Amino acid sequence: MENTRKNNGVTGKDVFTTGQVAKICKVTIRTVIKWYEAGKLEGYKIPASKDRRIPRANLLKFLQTHDYPYDPAIFDDGIRVLVADDDPNILRLFEDQLASMPEVELSTASNGYSAGFETAKLRPQILILDYNLGDINAGQVIETLTKDDVLANTRIYVMTGFLNDTEIAQLEAQGTTVWRKPLDFDHVRLAIKQVAPLMRL
Repeated sequence: MENTRKNNGVTGKDVFTTGQVAKICKVTIRTVIKWYEAGKLEGYKIPASKDRRIPRANLLKFLQTHDYPYDPAIFDDGIRVLVADDDPNILRLFEDQLASMPEVELSTASNGYSAGFETAKLRPQILILDYNLGDINAGQVIETLTKDDVLANTRIYVMTGFLNDTEIAQLEAQGTTVWRKPLDFDHVRLAIKQVAPLMRL
């Protein structure tokens, strides 16, 4: 990892619904309720409601006690953002512009190889790639990572200053969003805020 900024003191997902627990454990909601009623999974009921909530610490204890495989990222406090650009000035600009967002864990990469490696390792919620990364382009990075399902939980944005409408449409057909340079960082920050560690749950 070429550069990482970790911000502490951020509260992440502290309480889970039975539906979220069911998706994490790949079981039915009814199974989760049975665990709750049997005292295997500790939590509490919402007053005047049948809804149950499972605190973060209790869920983690349950997963570890019963050897359930899980992605540690679901307990992350922050939003992992990886930015890849071969221009160091752009990377510094992201660092400066996102410094006001304490919930962001920002990592950077300066070429396509590093972008692929860091994405596979960090599993970011947001991946922001310049289209031309020097050694390969963003489309090739995305194609390679998609084959291994690395991007299953990642929102992808591609930055460009020269692609035409047809080329942009081809990229967006791969499930990406294209941002034209120069970037509007108000728009970038808004996009990041809309992504949470449990956006897929």
